[in-house]
Amino acid sequence: MQRIIRAGSLIATPWKNGGGLTREIASREASGALHWRLSIADVDKDGPFSAFPGLSRILTVIEGHGMDLHTPTETLAARPLQPLAFAGDVPVQGELRDGPVRNFNLIYDANQVTPTVTVLNASQQLPESPLALHCLTGNAQVDDSQLIAGDTLLTHGGALGLTDQARIICVTL
Repeated sequence: MQRIIRAGSLIATPWKNGGGLTREIASREASGALHWRLSIADVDKDGPFSAFPGLSRILTVIEGHGMDLHTPTETLAARPLQPLAFAGDVPVQGELRDGPVRNFNLIYDANQVTPTVTVLNASQQLPESPLALHCLTGNAQVDDSQLIAGDTLLTHGGALGLTDQARIICVTL
């Protein structure tokens, strides 16, 4: 079964630490524990990231010039359209490179799922068994489901068609 989550239906809620806003796309929990969550976060100022003990993250900057993520041991470079994986319980201080950014986030329990996050354009193949396709630009079609920028399709695969300008984020678990 496929389900489209339209960009306009996403509800903004405060971050766990109150420092910004996020829009949850979809999530899965079992026995009260988070297995995975997809969301879009708007970051308009430098500051700490919310901690997610026991979980991992893959962050992809989808708008803006990127961020530097300062941890106690290193600085991670979050650059546009380059998925970046890091531990959810490590203290992170985000520093914007040149103005606000919008991030696509996957937060997950590595004991439950083994995800991949890839950015695809019209010339690339869709991996087998994707969980979600998030349309960044252009239009995408999977079987009978039409996506425009900002929409997300929860799916188990299908025939993918992208316009020449299309770019999507593909999440597999």
